[in-house]
Amino acid sequence: MTNRFRVSSTLPRKLEELGLSPKTVLRQAGLPRGLFNLDRILVGTEEFFALHRGIAEASNDPALGLKLGTEERVERYDPVKLAALSARSFRDAVERLSRYKQLTCPEEIRLIELDHRFRALLEILKTQPLQAPMPRPGRGTAKKGVSTAKVVRSCLTRE
Repeated sequence: MTNRFRVSSTLPRKLEELGLSPKTVLRQAGLPRGLFNLDRILVGTEEFFALHRGIAEASNDPALGLKLGTEERVERYDPVKLAALSARSFRDAVERLSRYKQLTCPEEIRLIELDHRFRALLEILKTQPLQAPMPRPGRGTAKKGVSTAKVVRSCLTRE
């Protein structure tokens, strides 16, 4: 498992398509202005959450997260999305995503089965920042999940 999160190089383009300035997002997040200019964008846990806070603070759209995760053009899909789409079932897709996450970032996805129901648990591990510590967000955002560096999200579904 790696200790860095890879940020998609297509994120700045997607932000612009949704009417957000990538520079504004980075400023809101307290991240370096040239971050999106890197060939391979890797960030630690604190920077990862700061980036997503910056995106949320730069937008008034409550559905922005869903829009960021939506891509209508298949030619823009990255390999893990193609692997998940070609899975036999939802369970198989989550297992493929889990294997990918173990190799590429400090996340772990576990599936728990009970009576033909599945619970997917996502755990994000804390890593060291890439540079000097970032200033804490000043807009009263919830810091508890970031400070414990463990985010668990559950969803129930049937296969």
